Amino acid sequence: MPPREPDMPERDDLPKESARTILFQFVFFPLGIVVIAVGVFLLFGKLASDEQSIPDYLNEIRSGSSHERWQAAYQLSKSLKRGEAKRYPNLEQQVASLYVSAKNDDPRIRRYLSMVLGSLGDRRATPLLIDALGERDIDTRIYALLALADLRDPASVPAVMNAAHDEEKDVRKTALYTLGSLGDPRASSLLASALTDETPDVRYNAAVALSRMGDQRSIGVLREMLDRSRLNNVREMREDQKEEAMIVAMNAYARLAGKKAAPEVERLTHDPNIRVAAAAKEALAHL
Repeated sequence: MPPREPDMPERDDLPKESARTILFQFVFFPLGIVVIAVGVFLLFGKLASDEQSIPDYLNEIRSGSSHERWQAAYQLSKSLKRGEAKRYPNLEQQVASLYVSAKNDDPRIRRYLSMVLGSLGDRRATPLLIDALGERDIDTRIYALLALADLRDPASVPAVMNAAHDEEKDVRKTALYTLGSLGDPRASSLLASALTDETPDVRYNAAVALSRMGDQRSIGVLREMLDRSRLNNVREMREDQKEEAMIVAMNAYARLAGKKAAPEVERLTHDPNIRVAAAAKEALAHL
């Protein structure tokens, strides 16, 4: 849980580093939501090396082939992590224009441009991302939610709350992750209701989100996340995700329950996983 406190599902075109970046900001697996495909970058990364600049990527997105355009969008999202956007003061407007024009194009272009809009931190992009929550492509909705989590714009709360009722569980997970990142009390009742969702990672993301608001209603699910036998019953949950879930839940549980959490945390100091045991010892010391 994406973190750092989080993580997510898996589809075919999300580069690994972006999943990890989001993964540990708040919950433990919202990005199990979008599939992590390192191979995409390894196979095509030569197209966008360090020699290319942000204007080069923008030009490729405007006029390249369909294949080149989505790769340029991905490389543009990577370049922003290197702090290159500061040299281009009107970048948000250019990216927003490309985002609108790509609505009926290869969906991967808008997915990666969503990441760019989120990284730029300009809340003028909020209406565009909210509009994308109505698109049919599941991953486009997910990426838009992740970008809204980065923007933390209170104006997006109603739309994100609506997305938390999406029929796709991966969209619901990401919406809960985003609500936790937004930290708006308007979402507390919705998050509390999601604690009973039949999908475990939906419940888990809801609990971590709610715990960030200091809401005691999250305690029951947080304790569930500390139970390895429960986590082992979650289909397709990797060992590293279990580890992350336990650490995130432990810290949240200790923060909310105070000294009452001591017995549970003490038990985890003997956990076979070194990171979990170390985190438990640290949490116990603070208690």
